[in-house]
Amino acid sequence: MKKLICFLILTLGILACSSAEEKASKNYEFTKEYTVQITVGGFIGVIDRTFMVGETFKGKDNGESIEIRIAEHTKRNENCPNSWCYQELLSVPKEYLKLKE
Repeated sequence: MKKLICFLILTLGILACSSAEEKASKNYEFTKEYTVQITVGGFIGVIDRTFMVGETFKGKDNGESIEIRIAEHTKRNENCPNSWCYQELLSVPKEYLKLKE
C-alpha cells in the first residue's frame, strides 16, 4: 500500500512540474539571421544551422540569453551521451529574438 501511495505522489509531482514548465515557455521569433553549430548525432555529428528571420520557437528567458527548443525529446535521445544523441535546446543571445505575442 505504501508503494502505491508513493507512486501516486511521484506521478502527481511529475505532472505538476511538466505543466508548470509548459506554462513558462513562450514563443520567440528571430529578428536577425543567426548561424550556429548544432549536434545532430549519427554519422553527420555536427552541422551549421542558420535560423532565418521570422522562424518561431518555444523558449524561456534566462536573463542573458533565451533558451529555445530546436528538437523534441525522443527515446533515442535518452541515456546520452551516445553517437545518436542530438541537441534539443539552444541558448541564443537576446539580440536575435523577440517575444512573439
